[in-house]
Parts: sequence; C-alpha cells; structure tokens
Amino acid sequence: MNLLNEYGLKFIPFRLLHEQTPIARNFMGGSPKRGVTPPLIEPATKHLCTLGLVEGLDVSLFSTFDYNILDSRYSFFPATYKMHDESNPLVQFVVHPVETQRDDQSPLKNSIKALELVFGEVRSDPPCEGVEDLGAAAIYSDHKVGGLPFFNQIEGEVGKSLQLLRDGFVHLLQITFPSNADSLSSGNWPFGESAFHVFARHDALRDFRFYYCWG
Repeated sequence: MNLLNEYGLKFIPFRLLHEQTPIARNFMGGSPKRGVTPPLIEPATKHLCTLGLVEGLDVSLFSTFDYNILDSRYSFFPATYKMHDESNPLVQFVVHPVETQRDDQSPLKNSIKALELVFGEVRSDPPCEGVEDLGAAAIYSDHKVGGLPFFNQIEGEVGKSLQLLRDGFVHLLQITFPSNADSLSSGNWPFGESAFHVFARHDALRDFRFYYCWG
C-alpha cells in the first residue's frame, strides 16, 4: 500500500499486528530492509519503521534516542512537542526502492519485534478551526495515516503541523502506544505515552521532504 496520498480529513486507521510481517511492506520495528542504512550510525541507532511511499519507493526511518543524558545531541525528552525536519538526526529518513528482503543480521535491528501496519476502512476527522482542536476528543487518536494529527497536550510547536498541512504536506503517520487491539511486543516502546507523527511531501524539484514530532 502506498501511503503518500491526498487525504484531507480522511484517514485510514491501522493496527500493529504480527500478521504476515516477513512480507509486509509497511511495518514497525524489527530488521531494516537489506542494503538500507542511514547516513549517521550511533550505538543507539535502530530501525524504527518502513513505510510505502509511492509506487516502487519506500522510506525507512531510523531513530537514535538517548533517554538518559539531557544535553546529549540525541536526547529524547527535550525534543518532545517540537517539530523537526530532516536536518535533525534523531530520526533519519532513507528513501529507497521497494525491497522485499530484510537484513536479520543488521546491528540496526530493533528490539521491538516487527509489527505490520494492518489497515482498516477509511474514516474522517472533523474540521479543524485552530490549534486547540488538535486535542479534541473527536479527532481519531489511535494509529492512522492521513487525517489530522492528535496531541494529548497542546504545547510547544505542535501548531506547526497545521501549517505543514496547509503547505501541502501529508500526515503520513500517527502512531501511539499499543493497546490490547495490537499484538504484544517485546522491547521498550520508543515514544512512551506520546503520539509520533510524520509529515511528508513530494516536491518535483526537491524530491521527498519530511517533518516529524511527538507529543
């Protein structure tokens, strides 16, 4: 499934399930696809997820989070509720051709067992009149692609997400803490209680652009 589409207020919910993860195109955790690595690799760098973008192209995300040292370049907590672009290596985006094989020997393998994004039926979020609405109960707050981003608290730079949507970016991913409807997974959940959001746009001259935040 290609995820980079014009959604508007429409969204597609999904669950995180083991299902057919060996052949899944959209999945979180586990091993990266064969031959796919980020430019910067630190001891904490791990494969976060791989998403189908457009026909023939995927994007793999690699995270490098430091949960212990607040002044680290990769410190997780000070980066919460901030909108980051690709220049911030906390999350690296690698666009690559679709690859079916995974590298199970990769040192970038995530301790979270691979979880397939299993999609449901298209639904719609309500209209949004301002930043405060991003915390409204009517906005779908679970895992989804498209629609409006939901935040537990409206603070920091979360309002920039509305400007990104106005500028033609797509809400490519919203992923939250797994519930009982998801497959149980080993490993520490990287975002705690925060929702992780990815915004993407395909520019003719600049290829793909990405922003991300959590909160």
